[in-house]
Amino acid sequence: MTSLPLRLMVGLSGGEEDAALVRAAHRLASRDGVRWCAVYVDKGREAPGRRLVLERDFAQVQRLGGETRVLPGQQRAWELANHARDQGVATLLVGGARPSGWRFWRRPLAEQLARLGGPYDLVVVAEARPRPHFRPRHRHLNWRRRAPLVAGAATTLVALIAALALESWLELADLSLLFLAAVLASAAMAGTGAAMLSAVLGFLAFNVFFTEPKLSLAMVEQDQLLTVIFFLLVAITVGQLAGRGRRRLLALRESRDQTHRLLQYAQALSVAMDTPGVRRVGLQSLEQWLRVPVAFLERQAGESGLRIAEALPGALRLPETALNAAAWSWQQGRPSGHGTETLGGQAWRLIPLMEQRRCLGVVAIALEERTLSPEEATLLNTMLSQFTMALERTRLVTELEATRLSEEHERLRSALLASVSHDLRTPLASIIGSASTLRELEAQLSDADRHELLDGILSESERLNRYIQNLLDMTRLGHGTLKIERDWVALDDLVAAAQKRLASPLEGLELVRDWPDDLPLLFVHPALIEQALVNVLDNAARFSPPGGRLDIAAGVEGNALVLRVTDQGPGIPVDQRERVFDMFFTGGEGDRGRHGSGLGLAICRGMIGAHGGHIAALANPEGEGTCIEIRLPLAATDEEINHGD
Repeated sequence: MTSLPLRLMVGLSGGEEDAALVRAAHRLASRDGVRWCAVYVDKGREAPGRRLVLERDFAQVQRLGGETRVLPGQQRAWELANHARDQGVATLLVGGARPSGWRFWRRPLAEQLARLGGPYDLVVVAEARPRPHFRPRHRHLNWRRRAPLVAGAATTLVALIAALALESWLELADLSLLFLAAVLASAAMAGTGAAMLSAVLGFLAFNVFFTEPKLSLAMVEQDQLLTVIFFLLVAITVGQLAGRGRRRLLALRESRDQTHRLLQYAQALSVAMDTPGVRRVGLQSLEQWLRVPVAFLERQAGESGLRIAEALPGALRLPETALNAAAWSWQQGRPSGHGTETLGGQAWRLIPLMEQRRCLGVVAIALEERTLSPEEATLLNTMLSQFTMALERTRLVTELEATRLSEEHERLRSALLASVSHDLRTPLASIIGSASTLRELEAQLSDADRHELLDGILSESERLNRYIQNLLDMTRLGHGTLKIERDWVALDDLVAAAQKRLASPLEGLELVRDWPDDLPLLFVHPALIEQALVNVLDNAARFSPPGGRLDIAAGVEGNALVLRVTDQGPGIPVDQRERVFDMFFTGGEGDRGRHGSGLGLAICRGMIGAHGGHIAALANPEGEGTCIEIRLPLAATDEEINHGD
């Protein structure tokens, strides 16, 4: 639906007739298959009862698949018409009721829109029932309603006192400026209502106390009459303009605060990389903004009911009625609880987070003591929409990562099977051939021949053992089951153990070791580092010329022990020095071109990397050949020694 252009717009008034208007808009949008939205023009002085009705209407709009928008402004018809033009709306839907009560002189909204005109069809929905006659309602005056009265009366009283004090020094026209200043002060403090009250009170006080005859509303001098009349006109005009400017300033300030809050909220959600992190950020933002308890409920696989996955405060528990409402919202994909038409007699509002007909969770908000303004309701919907998108993003990332790992493991299995069927066949064939020769021709073989065949069987068996060990280590690295059990070990012991295991491949080669006697001990997994050395030395031995030399040098650089193994082989091309550490890359030439599965150096990188180290292939500084450099960090603090990796 969101990919369609906005074609239908309905203008809400915040009255009881809006429910029928929303249903009519939904029917038209469903019939024509278009995207629609409900718009409310906020003048900044809505009563709590009207806000509650509007909040309920907004919830109904979202439940029926529409969008909600709040426009700040004073001229409702002009704001609706202008927004409809900007959005390219084809049909504008409004109610047909005439303003009631003392506003009977105002033109109906539909008539105002018809006079303005626009590139859209204006549809007026008449009420299905007669509108009740206006009866004044006596409401309890809270502080918000009382503030304009207090501000208008107080500023006028201050102006009157100042005018009485300055009456002997100022002319009558100059005294009127004091009351005009009171009108401006009232408008700045409490809005247009206070300014109008101050203008009327100033007019009466000016007439009673400063025109002849005093203490009377009668005036005998024509110039005084004109002064008072002009003062009243100017005061009303200035008060209206100042009050309108104040409302626009407050609207802009609130819009700025909402934009800033949404920006911070979006940034915090973008940083969260997993579902628990997104839940935590979403609930913390809602709790800090609304100052009410919030919770996130979800259903785990295999469970029948919902459970609280995250809550603020942490020990929060929802009543049974709220849990039942949450289960209903999960199943129906619609809000329930406080302020809605479903299970509304409770303190909690339950809002499902829907993404493509799939419920990702239910947000519970305690709104019994909190009445949301239209702007706050819109902001809440926007924040929950971003919350939903962030949860969907983490879900998709998790699924993609699981799919990628599954494909990687499948590729690794296939490559391992291919390697087993191809690379292990040669040593097995040699072992089988030598064993068959010993069994069938034992009587005809000399002792030297038998020893040679046995040495071949032993050498190929050791080679086969290294291949199998590499395959097992690679599998453990791929599945993340390789455990690092650290212990103190000397480099001399590691090199000696590796040299002993490679006695046959190193035969005929000159092995030169070069490192100081005071090398520090390594805090590593000895078997893993030994296996890495075996792979590097075996690689170097296979591609060294007969009678060649292998140099093993070591030293301390910074906080790391650096080990370099240098051979005199054909070397590795520059463009392949990084790729030689990839699995199953043999290159065709160089240090991994013959008799290998392409796992040796890949396993070395995994084992060295598990210790926080690094391995790299470099050129032989003395000429032809390759230098494999291994860097292992030295344990420098008690924390590193105690915790290992």
